[in-house]
Amino acid sequence: MKKINKEVYLLLRTHNRPNEFKVCLDSIKTQTTKPKLIVISDDPNDIYVNNVRVKHDIFRVKRPFRRWWIRHHNPYNDYFNQAVNIIPDGNFVIYLDDDDLLLYKDWINLILNMNVDVLIGRFKMGKDHNYTLIGDEISRGKIGTSCFAIKSEIAKKFTWPKKSGGDYKFIKKIVKEFNPVFVNYIVGGVQKNLNQSWRK
Repeated sequence: MKKINKEVYLLLRTHNRPNEFKVCLDSIKTQTTKPKLIVISDDPNDIYVNNVRVKHDIFRVKRPFRRWWIRHHNPYNDYFNQAVNIIPDGNFVIYLDDDDLLLYKDWINLILNMNVDVLIGRFKMGKDHNYTLIGDEISRGKIGTSCFAIKSEIAKKFTWPKKSGGDYKFIKKIVKEFNPVFVNYIVGGVQKNLNQSWRK
């Protein structure tokens, strides 16, 4: 039987942040194994996403729902629930929200080598949150979008909630059925406090 090589698909959301987007991409390039990159931008005016020099796909949300309270045109659930379906089963999916950074250069390798249903690393918050580390437990305020890696076929089984705290609610539903494995590495972090970019 032919062995199927698994890959890690990285969903990266950006809007109106060309400089932060470049810094985020630079952090991805430091990975010892590169992920399959899917850039999500719901605004055609974000033309800077067309200048990416690494292999990637651009995904634009269909039938977007506007929310005045979100820093992006669409909340995470609106694009995640669509974008995850283009990822083939038998792979892994990770998320970088708000142009977050990858800080642990072997994060992609670790995901592939450990080959578990749900892998959770630590994440470093920004200055406004006193550089707090989260990702040690599944609880609100202690887990975030950019902390975890999930097998793609599992991610597709669960809908990203529409209300606030969706990352916590999403992972909480998953770990009721699939046991998470925690690692002590700081896998990602906030590059700066982005405030509300939807107003810019």
